[in-house]
Amino acid sequence: MEFVKLVGPFAIFFIMYSLGLKLNFINFYELIKRPKNLILGLICQIIFLPIIGLLIVSFYPMPDELKIGILLLLLLPSATMSNYATRLVDGNISLSITITTICSLLCIFTIPVGMTVLFELVMHKPIQNFDVKTVSAKIFIIITVPTLLGIITNRYFNYFKERFVLLFDKISMVLFLFIISVAVYQERMNLGGYFEYVGVVAPIILFFVLLVSVVFVKFFIDGIDCQRSITVECLLQNGAMGFIITAQIFTDISYVTPIALYALLQYFVLAFYVANIKIVK
Repeated sequence: MEFVKLVGPFAIFFIMYSLGLKLNFINFYELIKRPKNLILGLICQIIFLPIIGLLIVSFYPMPDELKIGILLLLLLPSATMSNYATRLVDGNISLSITITTICSLLCIFTIPVGMTVLFELVMHKPIQNFDVKTVSAKIFIIITVPTLLGIITNRYFNYFKERFVLLFDKISMVLFLFIISVAVYQERMNLGGYFEYVGVVAPIILFFVLLVSVVFVKFFIDGIDCQRSITVECLLQNGAMGFIITAQIFTDISYVTPIALYALLQYFVLAFYVANIKIVK
């Protein structure tokens, strides 16, 4: 995990800065005027997903470190690639970007507090070596600060944003894949036993995340484009952020095993979702 600890914070700083560049305040104000879909999308992402994680780790037997990894996975904000995926399904891009950005800014609270509360509900004991203040400070530096800088750049240096936002998106995706690939390769000898659990649990998580989000948006979200946006937001979790936050807190690679496998499998499920929409159209 040393590679992720050293290089990861710089990579996620860049990735989150790229995310902030996308937030257009005009579109944000439009969503605030009619906030129903935005509020319900945030509820689905911030509340329903962690509940799915809580139920899975409560009923499926696995080592504590994997339970922590799964809880962290479903507390993460959506991936920056969700905004691009929303384009593929003809979703509401403004809604997608706004949900991703707000969840990323809120993770300074949702991740450390959520991890503490959910783990104690399941295990009836605190997570070892987990200090809420320290975790919040690290998240603030590598997640919140660059996102805010990106938002400020978009607001006051729009010319810079227009020239580089697409390039930065591509670089962000390459950084995400590079970090995961190197980390998994370096720790490949230590991961073997954990895939016995994760190989079963990760597909189960994906199934329930997709099921819950599709049913939820069908009954509560107005507009097909917004329904698709929120489904994609819930499906794609920010694996790069999970990798790097975990590396800053823990030393054992096993904690990120669920995040790594989910981060890869989620794009296969996304491809199925996109293909299904294209066929229906």
